[in-house]
Order: sequence, then C-alpha cells, then structure tokens
Amino acid sequence: MGSHLAQDAGGHTSSTEDVRDARTGAARKRLRECEDQQDACEAIREIVSNLLGCEEMALFQLERDHWRFPLIWSFGIEQKAVQLSKLLRGSALADVIAGQAHISESSGQTGIAGKGEKARAFVPIQFDGRTAAVLVLLRLLPQKAKIDELDRELFAVISREAGKGLFGGLPGSTGRSERKR
Repeated sequence: MGSHLAQDAGGHTSSTEDVRDARTGAARKRLRECEDQQDACEAIREIVSNLLGCEEMALFQLERDHWRFPLIWSFGIEQKAVQLSKLLRGSALADVIAGQAHISESSGQTGIAGKGEKARAFVPIQFDGRTAAVLVLLRLLPQKAKIDELDRELFAVISREAGKGLFGGLPGSTGRSERKR
C-alpha cells in the first residue's frame, strides 16, 4: 500500500504518513506532559481545536457505581446545554464505555440547546484499563467537512493518553502523575 504524496508551499514533498505521524506524535507528547487535570483539559482543547477542527467539546466522567456521567469540563458551549445521556444512548453508549470511539456521520438532527446541532464524535478516555470519561465533540468548524482517518488516529491517542493527566493525580488513583511524599 503506497502513501499519498503532498507538496507544501515551499515545494517540499511529504506523505500523508508524515502528516499522520506529526499530528499523532505532537498530541501524544502534549498529553504525556500533563501534570494535572486542568493541564490535561487544556491539552485536549488544544488538540481538538488545532488538529481536529472542533471548538465545541465536553468531557464527562464515568461514575461506574451509579452509572452517571457528570460534566467535568467543557469548552465553547454552555455547561447546562449538554448532557451525555441525551446525546448518546443504547448500543452506541455501551460501545463507548467498552472503549470504542463513536462517530456520527450525519449532522443537524437532534438538538443541543435547541440549535439543531448534533454531537459528531464520542471518544472514550481510558485510565487503569477502563473507560473513565467520555470526550464529546460537537459541531466541527465550517471548513471541516467530516472526520477522517487521521482524526480517528488522534481519537485513539486521546483515548489512550489523556486519562493519565485527567485522573492520575486524583486521590485513590494509581497513575504516574501521583506525587510521592
């Protein structure tokens, strides 16, 4: 299988594999450098805004003992406007909890805050081998037509790497960001 070639403004040729590696490598590095939950949320915002083309997102923590999804952070939306249980249900929710990203290929059906906007992607955030949170990407930027293969690779990086920064320093966690006394 050959890679696709592209030329940049300076006339240099690169493959889509180079682009893929640069994007996923930068995302992986940024997430691994997070020292606390606030920094991890900022890293997620940077990756989603700059590399995925979405400036409306929300992060829900999974409370397994009560099967609730409280909102722990959002960007670009009103916090009251979005609830995971209203956006994702049934087998799609089960798949996300099982660790599989769910991508909605259609747009503009059910509403968020009555605007007719539909969530575009649900990315499970893994920590200690389980889904600990769900990142919801809402409306894509107008110039971004759809979620592509490179975006899906970024979802996988976010899913694997963001949990350490988000939950590794919390009391009772076993993540590497926990500080020893």
